Amino acid sequence: MPQENTFDDLQRLYFMLDINFNRLFAKCETDKQRDQLRAAYVNARDNFWESRKRVFQENDPIVKSLIDDLKAAQKQTERFLKNLKDIVETLKVITAAVNIGSSLITLGSSL
Repeated sequence: MPQENTFDDLQRLYFMLDINFNRLFAKCETDKQRDQLRAAYVNARDNFWESRKRVFQENDPIVKSLIDDLKAAQKQTERFLKNLKDIVETLKVITAAVNIGSSLITLGSSL
C-alpha cells in the first residue's frame, strides 16, 4: 500500500510533536520561539490530516528523496528531544522536518 509509508511518516512527526509539545514549549525562552513551535505544530497537524486525503507515488524519485529526508530529520529531532539542551537548534530541526512534510503534501494527489 504506497500511501501507508508517507502517511505513517507524517503521522509519526505530528504525534512526536504532540507528545512533546508541553516540554518543548516550557523550554522556549522567547515569544518568537513559542510562535515558531506553535507554527511547526500546526503545520505538522495540518500535514497529517491532509495526508489522509492524498495519494503519494512512492516510486517517484522526488517523493523517495523527501521521505528519506523526512526520516533523517525525524531521527535528528528525536536526538534533540532526548536532552533538549539547545531549543534554538531543536526548533530549527523541527521546522525543517515539518517543511519536508509540507513538500510531500504538495506532491500528493488528491483523492
